[in-house]
Formats: sequence, structure tokens, C-alpha cells
Amino acid sequence: MHTPTPEEIAGRFELGTPDGGLVHVRRGDTDAWRLDTSTGRYFVKGYFAATGGQFHGEHLSDQLAAAMAFERRALDAGVDMPEPIMPTDPHLDWLVCIEDRLFRVYRWVEHRTAPPAGDISSWLGRTMLQVHQLQPVDSVGLPDWWRAAIHPPETWQGWFARAREVPWASLYRDCIPHILAATERIAELCDLAPDVVTTHGDFKTHNIVMSPGGPVLVDWDSVRTDSAALEAGRVAYIFGAGEPEQVRRILTVYGAAGGNLGWAGPDLFSVTRNQIQVLSEQIRVALGEATAPRWMGDPASINTAITTSLRTLPTKLAHLRHLTSTLSNLD
Repeated sequence: MHTPTPEEIAGRFELGTPDGGLVHVRRGDTDAWRLDTSTGRYFVKGYFAATGGQFHGEHLSDQLAAAMAFERRALDAGVDMPEPIMPTDPHLDWLVCIEDRLFRVYRWVEHRTAPPAGDISSWLGRTMLQVHQLQPVDSVGLPDWWRAAIHPPETWQGWFARAREVPWASLYRDCIPHILAATERIAELCDLAPDVVTTHGDFKTHNIVMSPGGPVLVDWDSVRTDSAALEAGRVAYIFGAGEPEQVRRILTVYGAAGGNLGWAGPDLFSVTRNQIQVLSEQIRVALGEATAPRWMGDPASINTAITTSLRTLPTKLAHLRHLTSTLSNLD
């Protein structure tokens, strides 16, 4: 993949004269660099073509077109987020194409070490609600990406049968009832969720930058549709680290700002869907049915992750049920 020169980026985005080189700060789903110029400090993002459409269309450009349109809506609404820089000759909205690779630039957000999750609970609850109100979807039922976690019993049984010689196959008897029950409930949710909205799609701790002026929500590339209540519950669980008071604090603010959590009942914390989907993807890779993406690691790491996930699944489900019961009066 092409790594641009500081002059290429500065010229395409009219950033002034570069003061040094591009400083690589992250490599994940994208490359990211810091660039200092005569006009300030900037965050440069370079995309990998293999990322694909994710949630909108088949291609990276399809996803980014939908994401940037929603990002613009959020920017106009005053959501706390970075300031994108418009290029002089855009390929698509805020994007430029250099040597067949897409790039974007934001004004750099100075950051400090993030405080404990509870310290941003009020901001997080309000911001989620603000984002969820930007573009509601007039339909019932969850989007197709939710269904990636759904596999019939015979598929799971076949995977475990093929894995007889692998240590985690011995966990089949204890885990399969929990997997199938959770899968059945996910399928039901896919048909009845009444509150589908377009959303940021990646409310994670690494996407909240603590600036001197307060939290800032970054990385809008994963925009998608989701249930507002189920995303709120999932995000509150992640940021609250599963601790009832931390989770309650976030969801109380979300509800007070106008969010509706009541319909979800015991399904409010939808983290199980992700765990089961990731588990199925790891098993397919371990059995040679799929190629491992970068985040999975080597075969030994994958088998260890499968074993851990299977061993902890019953306890995790019990914890989620208990947590929901302790927060039953939020609606």
C-alpha cells in the first residue's frame, strides 16, 4: 500500500508547509499518521482497499460514502467530534485518492489520559442519544449484519464433530445448549426490534479521545444501522465494564435525555451476539473453512481464544441476566 509523502498530503489538503515527516501512530483497520505543518497539527488516515463495504454495499467507497454523509449530519448537529478537512480536489466528499489509495485528514485533537469510564457517563449517555436521533429508520427488524451470528444447530454440531482432536471440542456438551438458546433469541430480536436507527456503529473506549475540552467521538467509518436500545445497552456494558452502578449511570442519562430502553427487557445487553459471532468465525478459521483476519492472530492464539470463550460463555450469560434484573426499573 502506498505511503504518501508529507508534501502529497499537505498539498492535496492545503495544509501549508510540512514541518517534518509523517509520524505513524496506528495500524489497524486503517493506517494513521500525525502531520505537523505551518498551519497546525493534523491526523491523516489511509485506508486499506481490502476493508470492503462492511455495512453499506460491497466496496470500501460504498461504506465511506454512507459513513461520510452521516458524519456530516452529526457534525452539523454539534456532536463532539473531530473537524474534517476538505481536500482541494476530492475523490469523494472528504476523500482523496493518491496512488489508488484513499486518504482523509482531520484537525488533530490533543488528548490526555482517559479518566475512569464513570467520569464520562453523562457525556456518553447524552452523546449516544444525540447520535441515535440524527437519522431514525422507519422499519421494524434488525439489519442483516446481526444475522451473521445465527447458525442452525446442525452447523454447530458439525463444527464440534470435526474438531474431535482439538481440546476445546470437549466443551461441546456444556456449551451447546447456551449457544443454541442465545442464537434462537438473537433470531427473534432480528424480527421484532422497533427502534432501528443509523448510528456511529463503533462506540468503543479507543474511539473516545479525551481532549482538554472534554470527550470527542472519533472514527466514523463504521456507520451502520442498529437498534438504539440494544446499542445503548451494549455500549453501557462495555464502558461500565459490566459493573451495575457504572452501567446504570450511563443508561440513566440516556433514558433521561429521551432514549427508550423499555422494549428490550432481558435482551438489553446484546453483547452475546458479538461473542457468538466471533466464536463461530474463530471456529471456521481453526477448522480451515476461512482465512484468519489480522485481528485473530496465529492458530495457537485462535484455539486459546475459542477455549476461553466456550469456558466463560455460561457464566457470561448468567451475569448478563443478573445485570438486567438489577436494572429492571430503568424504563
